[in-house]
Amino acid sequence: MQALVNGIELVSDLTHSMKTLSIIVTVSVLSCRDRHSTEKENSITPKIVASLEPDTSHIKSKTNDRDWQEGFNLSHDPDRDSIWFKPVSYYLSDNNCSELASDFYYGRLKPNDDTTTDELLVLALTDNKKLRPFYRWCLNKTIAIQDGALGEHTGVPARKYAEKFPEEFFEYMEIDTSGEKLNSWISSIAYSGFYDQDDYKKGKEIQQRMAQTMKKNCPKCDEEMIRRIEKFTNDCFN
Repeated sequence: MQALVNGIELVSDLTHSMKTLSIIVTVSVLSCRDRHSTEKENSITPKIVASLEPDTSHIKSKTNDRDWQEGFNLSHDPDRDSIWFKPVSYYLSDNNCSELASDFYYGRLKPNDDTTTDELLVLALTDNKKLRPFYRWCLNKTIAIQDGALGEHTGVPARKYAEKFPEEFFEYMEIDTSGEKLNSWISSIAYSGFYDQDDYKKGKEIQQRMAQTMKKNCPKCDEEMIRRIEKFTNDCFN
């Protein structure tokens, strides 16, 4: 009888041990699954988060370094900065304002030896009186920072502006009492302000044609203005 009891107890112990082992194994498996799931989740989550973040690479590339605008005295706040006695916002709020000029102001468009720069500078010749001061400012600042390659692009639009709007041109030059601005424009025109029909070796002929064009576009010019035109054009091509 005692042997039978002992046998039953042994079977009971074995059953209990197997249940305990089964629980341990189950917990271990679940633990491993949870750990694997967590590791997998952690490895994927950063990628998902990154994919949800806006891609600003194109903005960074467009908003380039503004060091080239050093000396422009800009805050890049259109309501604080002014051009020709008007806040920059006065020009930017105009639906007809060129995006090129806007990008130039904000420093997103740096003038270079390319056709985009030509498109920017020729804006100064517009008949739009409201926007012309803004475009002229772009031309003037480009002249101020030009190097050898960029200097090839400023002469013609500078000359055409002076020819088309002679009174406005001299009024603009008078703001700078140092004469530095005028000298910069003269140097720019003398360097690259040649038309296709011009023979750069015949400076006197070029000067005379330029003077005639300016006088024609200034029918009410007095003798003092005529003298200024003669001197300016002579300084450009003689």
